[in-house]
Amino acid sequence: MIRRAGFSLIEVLAAVLLLAVALTTMLQLRNEALASAVDSRNLSIASRLGLQLMHRIEAARVPDLFDGYQGDFADEGFPEFTWVLGLGDGSAFAGATPEDENERIWRQRAERQAEDEDDEQKPELTRVYLTVRYPAGDGGEATWELEQLVPTWAVEQDFELWEELWSENLPPDID
Repeated sequence: MIRRAGFSLIEVLAAVLLLAVALTTMLQLRNEALASAVDSRNLSIASRLGLQLMHRIEAARVPDLFDGYQGDFADEGFPEFTWVLGLGDGSAFAGATPEDENERIWRQRAERQAEDEDDEQKPELTRVYLTVRYPAGDGGEATWELEQLVPTWAVEQDFELWEELWSENLPPDID
């Protein structure tokens, strides 16, 4: 009886199959990790750019705001990041989040109050919706949304309203 040293064909095939499955799994995990890292990076950039824009709005540094005002962050070096603003409680650009029953009731009440108020009297705060669209790690598009109450004088750049509301807060040297 002759004894042969080595592996049988079945053993070699099983080892190659095991190696192929392990490598495929590792490459999938690597790709998912890279896509997740890209998503995290882009979400961080989108949130910082969005907050920066919201701070500019609060400081009345964005002229001619209107519901549906949009643009991109090309000046900051991110032209693939775009934004759209919604102004007021009844904005058509209020974001993609569905409103629940309480939100719907609150909006209807706010609309009735707005109809009852004089045209001369403006609310102290205006609801501003900001949606930033950015590239996702999987090649698609993702969004980051922010909803914030901003002083009406800053949104409308009504500095007379600012003086009416906040003039007592000015130090005497500035006034």
